[in-house]
Amino acid sequence: MAKRRPPTLFESATSAAFGGICNVIAGQPFDTIKVRLQTESSTKVFRGPFDCFLRTVSDEGFFALYKGTSGAFVSIMVENVVLLTANTGIKRALKNIRKDDSPLTLGEKALCGGVAGIFSAVAITPAEVIKCRLQVSRNNTVALATPNISGSSVSHSRCVSLECSRPPRYAGPIDCLLQTIRKEGYGGLFRGLSSVLVRDLPFNFMFLGSYEAVIHCLVGLRGSNASKDTLSSLEILTAGGIAGVVGWAVVFPIDVVKSRMQTSHRKDPSMVRVFRKIWLTDGPFAFYRGVSAALLRAFPANAGLFLGYEMAQRKLFHRLDHEVTELD
Repeated sequence: MAKRRPPTLFESATSAAFGGICNVIAGQPFDTIKVRLQTESSTKVFRGPFDCFLRTVSDEGFFALYKGTSGAFVSIMVENVVLLTANTGIKRALKNIRKDDSPLTLGEKALCGGVAGIFSAVAITPAEVIKCRLQVSRNNTVALATPNISGSSVSHSRCVSLECSRPPRYAGPIDCLLQTIRKEGYGGLFRGLSSVLVRDLPFNFMFLGSYEAVIHCLVGLRGSNASKDTLSSLEILTAGGIAGVVGWAVVFPIDVVKSRMQTSHRKDPSMVRVFRKIWLTDGPFAFYRGVSAALLRAFPANAGLFLGYEMAQRKLFHRLDHEVTELD
């Protein structure tokens, strides 16, 4: 039986880019809401994800939901290229260690994905810092009370409420980048790296492992002559969406700590210190603030990611082989 040709580096990078575009377009509004809910202090600004959505659109316009998109786009592109390249290399290394041609088990593939997360975590942290800081930079409206002046006398019993718009902290991603480097040094771009590592290793283990498991089940349901390439777009969407939900459900509390660390302007906020502060100040449920927005985002965003990746493989590079028996 012929086996599916493994993708070249160029093919993986290009396919990952298409998947990344689909991921950002489908998931960025949900991600903005998630980060804003995660970074609230004990004094809540929003009543929930729907209230956050309505107030963001009302106060700042619809495109405020896409704040940090440039950072997210860079982050997703870098993450996918690095993750898929590292994942392919680790799979090949594992096969060389085993010294046989038997296909990797689902557990081995999941383990390869988890280890590959080390490389992607280091690569995406600077873009994640910029993205998160832009997402929590809001156009604040401050109410000012001023005395009502009538003629030459001033009546202090009546006041006029004026609304003063306070500009956001950053003018854009470049301004955010420059401010971060100027105030915190280049190390500020890697703020929260420890939490990204702690998040991404189990996430990629569950994420890629779940995707492979769902694909394996869907191929099995189609019969002995089926392969990943015979699956429909809907089946790829379903597998990617389920993988995203499973991965985020497992690591969400760590992601809350990461967001707090990356949006903090205090010097060197350690992961343990931020964890303790959230626990003591806001309680254990604070680790699940924004979880509904995250899970709502996880399905369409990761469904789009894998659909873009798989369709690019099929349509652009014609990596279609219906005699395949082994999943990549």
